[in-house]
Amino acid sequence: MIEYIEGTPRHQIHLFNECLDEIIDENNIVRFIDAYVESLDLEKLGFKVPAMKTGTSPYHPGVKLKIYIYGYLERIRSSRRLEKECNRNRELIWLTENLSPDFKTIADFRKDNTKALKNLFKEFLKLCHKLELLSFKTVAIDGTKMRGQNSLNEVYRREQMEKIEKEIQGKIENYLRELDEIDSIEQKSGVSVNKEKTENITNRLSKQMKRKDKIAFINQIFENNPELKTYYATDEDSRLQSDKGKIRPGYNVQTAVDDKNKLIAVAEVTNEQNDKKQLSPMIEKVNEQKEELHIEDKTAVVADAGYFSENEIMNNKDNEDFPIVVSPSAEGGPVVNSKNGKGKARPSAGYEVDNFTYDEERDVYICPENRELKRITKTPAIDCHGRETHRYRCDPGFCSLCPKRELCTNSEKGRMLRVSVNQKEILDYIESLKNGRNKRLIGKRKEIVEHPFGTIKRSFGYTYFLLKGMEKVKGEFSLICFVYNLKRVLNIVGINGLMEAIK
Repeated sequence: MIEYIEGTPRHQIHLFNECLDEIIDENNIVRFIDAYVESLDLEKLGFKVPAMKTGTSPYHPGVKLKIYIYGYLERIRSSRRLEKECNRNRELIWLTENLSPDFKTIADFRKDNTKALKNLFKEFLKLCHKLELLSFKTVAIDGTKMRGQNSLNEVYRREQMEKIEKEIQGKIENYLRELDEIDSIEQKSGVSVNKEKTENITNRLSKQMKRKDKIAFINQIFENNPELKTYYATDEDSRLQSDKGKIRPGYNVQTAVDDKNKLIAVAEVTNEQNDKKQLSPMIEKVNEQKEELHIEDKTAVVADAGYFSENEIMNNKDNEDFPIVVSPSAEGGPVVNSKNGKGKARPSAGYEVDNFTYDEERDVYICPENRELKRITKTPAIDCHGRETHRYRCDPGFCSLCPKRELCTNSEKGRMLRVSVNQKEILDYIESLKNGRNKRLIGKRKEIVEHPFGTIKRSFGYTYFLLKGMEKVKGEFSLICFVYNLKRVLNIVGINGLMEAIK
């Protein structure tokens, strides 16, 4: 007969109890979390410290911060789950010294200390710098989309409001008609109809009445804000974001990652739907972080084609940390805008804007069929991207007789190009990206900046935010990036190296 390993009987009385400290290994990360939080000046970082008052004593903010750092490290973000773990998880029991705040106390701490969480992220970068894990010689910038606490059902567009009102009113009238029919049957027969059915209809009617009140409230918001086109009912700061073919309300999160050890040096959040305007703000944040760490060396800033904007490039042309931004033309996009007429998204191969030659002396563009496009504007106009542009057009007579016209344009007025006044500087900039150093940095960009997002979204599983509102979301993203950096540093220097650094 096989003898199995047996557990301790649940009713057995123990003579000696285990010491709480003995159940946690010396190299457990909770020992660093405890020591690090104890070393911080929480009030200076901006954490809300309760004022002295009568009544039940509050929990120390350090205890709640430890709970959250541990929770985010272990992919536990829900305040209710954290409350439960405080009562059964041996590591958390050790970390909190057997304290177990209720879920609301835990949730309020995260919600009320968003600014302090941003400062915590920056404070840990000082420790990283002390350990010589940051260089700021090369920094890669990138963004990704993360969902907010706002479903598509809670996104209201001005032009749809009338249709929604009619739909709600129709449902209300149907439910009222059903209730009237039930009343009529009961009066005639003297027998009570299915009570459950009546309650069900009444509940549905109540929900639609609440929806009607909500729609009236949103209509009032549209009336008070004539420029507002879309209202986000759950999280007003979220915006529709396109991510891998899906459109969802959320945020565009931005990071600047240091090349030396793939540590996040800057963590920001915006609700812009693309990265076109994020280059200058991110470079500014990188420089601010360098000042805080007293780093004076120049930094090569690298970004992908999503950040390529003429205005951003020109705004940074005198910047010491001149950005290296992948050109859209390197990824199949045009440098010179082209207007091709209805029904034609772009010209056929060989007749795209890059195939037109500029004659600077005569200020004309020469098409692939050797026809001239002359400038038709005297002063620059501002296009939809905020650029100053001139327009060049081919003579309609020549265009209409051209045997290759169908490959080039459908416009009856002839092929037109819209060209930036800074076109020469932009083309020179694109040419400079081909030199050895810049080409090498562009090739290295992916391996620098995509490692953190891969860890955050795939390993941690953080693809959405729990908090609502821009400032709170920024605080939560700072906490996520702090935890990423902590885990990364732990893998590099180990628990002993971290403990030694905070002594």
